[in-house]
Amino acid sequence: MRQSLLNFSLVVISCFFVFAGTQGQESRVTQINGKLSMDDSWDSKIYLSLIQSFEDMFLMSDEMIIAQADIDSLGNFELNMDFLPKGENLYRLHLAKKGDSRATLIIGGREENHCFLIIDHPAQFQVMNSSSEQPPFRRVTYPNSSVNQSFQKLNELIFIADSVAAQSSAAKRNLIKEQFEADMKSIVDSSSNLLISLHAINQLPLAKTLESNPELYDNFTDKWNVKGSAYFNEFKRKLPEKTDRSSLMVFILTGLVLIIGGALVVFRFRKPKSALHALSIQERKVFDLVYQGMSNQEIADELNIGLSTVKSHVSSIYSKLNIKSRKEISQVK
Repeated sequence: MRQSLLNFSLVVISCFFVFAGTQGQESRVTQINGKLSMDDSWDSKIYLSLIQSFEDMFLMSDEMIIAQADIDSLGNFELNMDFLPKGENLYRLHLAKKGDSRATLIIGGREENHCFLIIDHPAQFQVMNSSSEQPPFRRVTYPNSSVNQSFQKLNELIFIADSVAAQSSAAKRNLIKEQFEADMKSIVDSSSNLLISLHAINQLPLAKTLESNPELYDNFTDKWNVKGSAYFNEFKRKLPEKTDRSSLMVFILTGLVLIIGGALVVFRFRKPKSALHALSIQERKVFDLVYQGMSNQEIADELNIGLSTVKSHVSSIYSKLNIKSRKEISQVK
């Protein structure tokens, strides 16, 4: 009898450790599940892309897609990804219209088909939207991911500022721009997440802000000087090197500054002012191709984006540069 009880106890203990080990493995898996309300013009698949640079947020190719999943008739989907790189990275979820290539990115308008995520692998969270009347990812919520809730709010601020400015007078655009830059600076100062701070600081005009508020960048780099973040290192390379302040102080204290003051001038790197600074990164790419004489369809093929997206960009470019035709584009540069 005692031997039987002993064997039974060993079996129970073994099962406990197997269960505990399984639970530990599950906690290391990254899983995204969600429910999307969307009309029947969309294909029933959802795609995940790894965005390795903030410069690539609005680029699309088949090579960027790292995972896909079916969306059932109720809008439910699930992505299991234990292969993601460790640490926090930027990703994009997107859908494709029926009949379109899966590597189609639609920017702006009712057919916008994507949203961005911050995933700190391993992680598990949900993605949900509230209505099929909006573009599928316009009103997305992340019930168990406060980081992505904050990231979504930041992207909504960017979208609203860009949309309102495109339909406003020059005077109103300047006011919107000033408020927008103030909002971005506030997020840079207050956010506790590196990628959110980086996304916000990337919205600011670098040369102008360096001149008017250099301490913003000093504080930012001091706060986020984290080794191993490719996103941070990419941004840091854009900044001019800091002046050697300790050497400057030595010269001041010894009085040599009065003799060799000309050698102590602090050089600041300034970009030439141009109307083009008002354009977004993607609009600059479209502008350059229009400048080269390409048609809307040729631009869509070159950038691998929808024709409607190109037309939207061209319209925005005309508004921001205060021009009315392609012929006037040649006079902007």
